[in-house]
Amino acid sequence: MKLLIIFLLSFSQIKASVPELFGQSAGGLAIGQQAQKESAANNYEAPALQGFSDTTQFSFDVFYISTHFTDINNVLIKNETNTVGTNEIGDVKVNATPSMMFGAHLSTPLFSPQGPKLNFSAFAPFDRMMEADTGDPYQPRYVMYQGRFMRPVLMVSGAQSFGLWSYSLGAQTGFQSNGEAYFITRTTPGSPSLSKLSFNAKPSLGLNFSVARKYENKVSYFSFQQEMKSKLYNHATGETEVAGAGVGQFDFDLSSLLYYDPMTLRLGHQIHQAENSYYFSLEFQRWDQYESSILKIKKLGGTINGSDQLENIKTRNIFIPKIGIEHSMNSKWMLKAGYFYRPTPFDPSNLKNPGNSIDVSKHVSSVGVAHLFNFYQKILTLDFAYQAHWLDHHSVTKTPNREDGDPSEQKIGSPGYKVGGMIHVLSMGLNWKY
Repeated sequence: MKLLIIFLLSFSQIKASVPELFGQSAGGLAIGQQAQKESAANNYEAPALQGFSDTTQFSFDVFYISTHFTDINNVLIKNETNTVGTNEIGDVKVNATPSMMFGAHLSTPLFSPQGPKLNFSAFAPFDRMMEADTGDPYQPRYVMYQGRFMRPVLMVSGAQSFGLWSYSLGAQTGFQSNGEAYFITRTTPGSPSLSKLSFNAKPSLGLNFSVARKYENKVSYFSFQQEMKSKLYNHATGETEVAGAGVGQFDFDLSSLLYYDPMTLRLGHQIHQAENSYYFSLEFQRWDQYESSILKIKKLGGTINGSDQLENIKTRNIFIPKIGIEHSMNSKWMLKAGYFYRPTPFDPSNLKNPGNSIDVSKHVSSVGVAHLFNFYQKILTLDFAYQAHWLDHHSVTKTPNREDGDPSEQKIGSPGYKVGGMIHVLSMGLNWKY
């Protein structure tokens, strides 16, 4: 039975994406994770800006992401909610191995330089297609960062300008997975187990729309990204034989939210002067449909019990203000800096109750430098950027009794722990205008 659960878990993922958490490009990351003056990477933040371009643009960016969360040591890591009759005190691994991601963007006119623009963006890990880990239902984990962004993201849009106005319409891809599994497991020597499995994955789409207005030395934009959910459903049936203890039958559904991108509204304004450019934006993210990444077991028949949803995550919608500046030192070099504040969408009272899905508010600052040079009489921009996430620090004291209310044991994570720390992001990107 344990092999069954482990096998089915391997088809589950976690949530969100690199551009939401860390930025769409090195140049955009450096100015507070915002749309740039001219870049194919604007396809994520505000694709309508590409409607004003009359050239082909290409951007390729690399991201190195390293988390340094506060250690969680000497807490209860096992009780009867996540084991059978075991209580254990230990340490929780909260920092994953540093990750390497890339982003590639292309924007090109169709038919003529003033014609409609086709925009394409792709984000993906360097060393894997995606990462599978729903995590322990109750052990402390920074759910927004542990595997959440380790997945491919594709975005396609079209943009067209009409005088001082430009409009775009596009989509972001996701997928749904459905399947069935049948297992017969045996423990009697000489009696082999057997199984069969079938599943399918089908694409799903989330729409995005944006509009931009150009002024003499300014531009304003509004963009909308539809909420994106990608889910796993699997039906498992069969029976398990334990030598001398009879046969246990099972029939249940497994479900998990693979990825979740919140519905996002952006309002941005840019001011471009001879030596300086200023960037301002405000994001609204709607999180009321967020679900925990826990793999849920719904009993349909047989003797195997279903799971309980003991973690009740309360969420709230958030506003994220951003600011950035770009200074041209000369025709070859530019300096960049940015800042934004992201409040957590989780209710702060979550952590003291059953469950340990960690997320805290953070201040994010960034700096960067760009070098411009000519390549075959075309402008190439090489960006280097560093981003620091300063997570708020909190002390968590778990409430009494086990997750199901049993007074004989404590909750996972008891007696408590501290949360906070930092995330470091290094990025290098190349932007080309043809």
